[in-house]
Amino acid sequence: MNDKIRFNFPEVQLYLAFIFVLSIVISYFDRQIGLFVFLIFVYLVYYNARAIKYKNNDLLVDFKNLSIDMDEISKQTMLDFPVPFCVINEYGNIKWNNEKMTDMLSDEELIEKKLGSLLNNLDINKLIPKNNEEMISIDDYVIGDKHYKIQTVDIAKNNQKAKKYAVYFFDISSELLLIDKYNEIKPVILSVQVDNFNDVVESAADDFRPLLEADIERHIRFWVEKKDGILTKLSKDKFFCVFNEPMLKQAEEEKFSILDDLRDIELSNTIPVTLSIGASTYEQNLAYTNKNAMSALDMALGRGGDQAVCKIYDKTVFYGGKSKAVEKKTRVRARIVGHAMRDLIKKSSNVLVMGHSYPDLDAIGACMGIVAICNMLESPVKIVLSSSNKSIDDLYYKIKNTEGYKDIFITHDETSKYINEQTLLIVVDTNKASLTEMPQLTEIVDKIVLIDHHRRGIEFLDKAVLTFHETYASSASEMVTELVQYVKDGAKLDVLTAEALLSGITLDTKNFAFNTGVRTFEAAAFLRKNGADPLEIKKFFKGDFENFIVKADCIKNARIIEDIIAISSYDKKIKGPSLIAAQIADELLGIKGIQASFVIIEGINGSVQVSARSIENINVQVIMEKLGGGGHIDTAATQIRNKSVDEVIKLVEETVKIYLKEEYNK
Repeated sequence: MNDKIRFNFPEVQLYLAFIFVLSIVISYFDRQIGLFVFLIFVYLVYYNARAIKYKNNDLLVDFKNLSIDMDEISKQTMLDFPVPFCVINEYGNIKWNNEKMTDMLSDEELIEKKLGSLLNNLDINKLIPKNNEEMISIDDYVIGDKHYKIQTVDIAKNNQKAKKYAVYFFDISSELLLIDKYNEIKPVILSVQVDNFNDVVESAADDFRPLLEADIERHIRFWVEKKDGILTKLSKDKFFCVFNEPMLKQAEEEKFSILDDLRDIELSNTIPVTLSIGASTYEQNLAYTNKNAMSALDMALGRGGDQAVCKIYDKTVFYGGKSKAVEKKTRVRARIVGHAMRDLIKKSSNVLVMGHSYPDLDAIGACMGIVAICNMLESPVKIVLSSSNKSIDDLYYKIKNTEGYKDIFITHDETSKYINEQTLLIVVDTNKASLTEMPQLTEIVDKIVLIDHHRRGIEFLDKAVLTFHETYASSASEMVTELVQYVKDGAKLDVLTAEALLSGITLDTKNFAFNTGVRTFEAAAFLRKNGADPLEIKKFFKGDFENFIVKADCIKNARIIEDIIAISSYDKKIKGPSLIAAQIADELLGIKGIQASFVIIEGINGSVQVSARSIENINVQVIMEKLGGGGHIDTAATQIRNKSVDEVIKLVEETVKIYLKEEYNK
């Protein structure tokens, strides 16, 4: 910079203008003095012009010197850049590289060589930014025994003729090693519970009971200790366990062998020992991880127990689930829920009840049972149902034509008239909000009661203030029938409601052949006592001639795969495919040697219905869950949209084969 003294006037133009005016005023009184002042003004103008010129010249020289300095710095930086670095053209040819790049590739002559060929024939298009991108990255690329993060920057984006890209190679080997070490010590929390512990122990002889309790704990403790974990016994049937993440992967590879080990315990117990496990990888903090593990255990219990549910970061994985849920002998839970629901209904201004979309007889039967409860408690109630379908037509129109029930059904559009802050919503026969008759209703209404018997999946209506979820129950109608008896002493039902509930039980038990326990018959006996006529109920299951032809064609076209699986389909769209598909699946189980059946039929609404049934060891619930559905071990279903029947058949076959390979190595 120039060291000469400079006068710096912030408002120089204003000052010069003032001096000019002053010279004119002085000249008016004294021309000589005015002329002198004017000469001073001229000098100041001249001096200011020269000062600005010199200053600009000095700045220009400074900028030139700085530019030269920056060029030297840039060159030196490129040469001494601490990571491998090169410049390539649009064809991937290396135009320049630093010494680190030479060392990394162990090649002294890299100029004009193609970078892709030097990197195990890496596609150069993966390295060059496109669509006006300034930078592109490859997060992990192995060169030799090291891992690199590759970043490419467009350094000539404004030059369309000569494209140039700077490629940087950041060594992340130590970073990945640190991540691996961290993952090896990350904790996994498990909540463990023995299913129906009291029932299992009581089923054993008196002198074997202490041995049975000790053997159960010994098996669990040995399994945890083999994985270098710690185990704390919280109560006689609950345990808290912690081990590291690699041990969870080992447990997954073994498919949680502890489930099978406990099931093999035989110390005079007539009820098999089963275990439910909820596991969670580390999330946020230990408190949140423990909450996740407990939530996973709740899901395992909600699916019937005898399984492990693992919440592994953003996914949930299921293992086991080979045993059916054991029926609880006591009705304490039903009584508690009945009393709680009675209080909720009394405190509500009105009640809305709905089942799953495209409802069946069980859903409608359960809804009618809730209507009866509300009538006993003198609370206004409506059933949300947009339209009937073939599987419920007979019962639906019988209800509509019965005095007192003509206006019981309301459509989706009419619900807004019946919703306020004190409205209670009761959901039956499904635990997924997305599968309800009107999913948005579960978001609008704050107070929700859930009554369901299906096994719990990843999606669950957690918003419910009261949940009655029992997977051992045959049907939602059976559960509601029990609640009726506890809501009011000496409760009685009208004949129509009793028949609706019994038809639901009859449907889900396949005429009392499947998933039927002592409490199922007790519920049926109560309904029969209230006037339910089996002959009238049989009429609800009658199909027309068209459905009879569909059944015959499907059974005729059934194919057997893997010697134990029957798969059938129908090549035309029909109205109400769920009921007929279920009936056909039941029929196919009558074929000798068949352990599971799958029936695929497309409805007129474009969705493809898949009904699955089994009578032995095949868990159709797991298979249907992989296709977005669910249900029980021996009864499950799903609906698939935006796929043809042929595509769904292929999808079902592939899923079945994967399941058989995983479970039985077939």
